[in-house]
Amino acid sequence: MPLFRKETSEDTIMGIWRMAESLDELESLYSVREGEEATYRSFRNDRRRKEWLTVRILLRELIGESAEIRYWESGKPYLSDRSMCISITHTIGYVGIRLGTHPVALDMEHKSDRVLHLIPRFVSEKEMKYIETGNETVSALIIWSAKETLYKLFDFTDVQFDKDLCVSNLRASDGKGFFKGTISKGTFSADVSLRFETTDDLILVYC
Repeated sequence: MPLFRKETSEDTIMGIWRMAESLDELESLYSVREGEEATYRSFRNDRRRKEWLTVRILLRELIGESAEIRYWESGKPYLSDRSMCISITHTIGYVGIRLGTHPVALDMEHKSDRVLHLIPRFVSEKEMKYIETGNETVSALIIWSAKETLYKLFDFTDVQFDKDLCVSNLRASDGKGFFKGTISKGTFSADVSLRFETTDDLILVYC
């Protein structure tokens, strides 16, 4: 079973699944519900179908058969029975879920230096000091993933990543640790304690 990681605490559950199965194998592991059939058939490629199936298989692995994922108009997911809050992420070869008795968020990125070309779009001048020399790709991906995490947590639809979201106290070279994320949108402002971890091929940020 390609359950890459599972961890639980008093009020959260997180799981990451390495996608190694074929589409046929995944379809044998999950029976698409009647209300889900139209959505599943609408996916135009096998990659998207694999991600969709794997998320639901992972959710069942974490909390059981009864859980059903639905979506608000914004696209943010929720559980039909409202038993826990949920955040979903996927990247090349993996899907992840974070659940909590309070709002949670998770983002996961595959390591790729393509992010370096996008730095001016999401990293402010003040945050450039967190782009570590010799560790630029990981630093940039942590910042990007942090802002994705904040975006998922607060569910604003018109956030500017380089202006409304910011990070501080980040030491990417540590490989894992805590740092701060802040969202400031209009009259709303909030600080969030974020945690990051790096593996050989992944960046994870969550709260």
